[in-house]
Amino acid sequence: MKKIALAAAIAAAIPAFAQADVNIYGSLRAGVSVTKNSTNNYSSTFGVDDFGSRIGFRGNEDLGNGLKTIWQIESGLTMDGAGGTGTASGALATRETYVGVDSPYGKLRVGYLTDVLGDTEATDNFYGPRRDSAGANFPLYEAGYEIFGDYGDSRYKNSIRYDSPDLHGFNATLQYGAGEKNNAGQMKQGEQYGMRLAYQNSGFFGAWAYAGLLNTKGGSNSTINRIEGGYSANDLYLAATYQWSNVYGAGSTLPGASKLSPAFAAGTNKLENTSWALNAAYTIGNFKPSIVYSKRNDAKVDGIRYSTGATQWALGLDYTVSKRTLLEAGYGQIKENHDAQTLKQLSKDTSSVYWAMIKHNF
Repeated sequence: MKKIALAAAIAAAIPAFAQADVNIYGSLRAGVSVTKNSTNNYSSTFGVDDFGSRIGFRGNEDLGNGLKTIWQIESGLTMDGAGGTGTASGALATRETYVGVDSPYGKLRVGYLTDVLGDTEATDNFYGPRRDSAGANFPLYEAGYEIFGDYGDSRYKNSIRYDSPDLHGFNATLQYGAGEKNNAGQMKQGEQYGMRLAYQNSGFFGAWAYAGLLNTKGGSNSTINRIEGGYSANDLYLAATYQWSNVYGAGSTLPGASKLSPAFAAGTNKLENTSWALNAAYTIGNFKPSIVYSKRNDAKVDGIRYSTGATQWALGLDYTVSKRTLLEAGYGQIKENHDAQTLKQLSKDTSSVYWAMIKHNF
């Protein structure tokens, strides 16, 4: 009787599975690297690394009349067994995770959602080993490398995001991330807003993205604007990015702020900065050589200019093995200006990485 009941239960479940349309997907990325930065005392160190592996589950349900329920749960993982934090922790739903509705009028999602700056990285096309704390092969406009712009280029927590349908090559995104914090006697903290307008047609593309963080210093709001454009067709890829930011109170995590001349009190200032990047690639059969060059300009802190700039460049070569498998090798480096070196308390001004990796998507 138990066997009959089990068989009946499985038979009853099969139609439900068929209607659910659940897909398992992921990207396994592992390789080797030689890093030279502050975490290893600028001594060239060989390692076996994960390069941003992830696994996810997604699906949809047809509701009729052009409507669909859509959902996704995505998690980061580490292929080298070294563990990690944040998206690499191996915990569930550490990357983009949502539920929403797709329709002819656009897509509306709720959850942990990629922000508008993360969608505006046309000059960032290399993979990096997690062990490279300097991010030597990533453009300097991205959060973490721009020094003062410590938000964006990731995901909004507690987020609602609307993406419009394509209209003659144009599309728009509106996004909100709830801060969910309001201490007694203070303004709301942590609320984020994003907007993006983009165009793509006949190989040409362009976008403007805005990301705002409310009340980062009293009633002052931090803002980051980014524009990009380029061409991608006929085996040629060209892209350019420019960013300007006005960030309040973002220096609190910079240990050398008090050592600048003149010194400034970390975490209480208006910080203004610009950065830009260029990227070019050309596909020749299965090979694609690429180059990226980026520059972070010197920043103003309360109107005073400091030498917080930096230059970064990287060369890479992709080899496409199949539709799902890619090999990549390259070299990248960052050179920090004097005050940037002081702010980060770096003993040397240049960090670098050599890398080689294999990526397989499933």
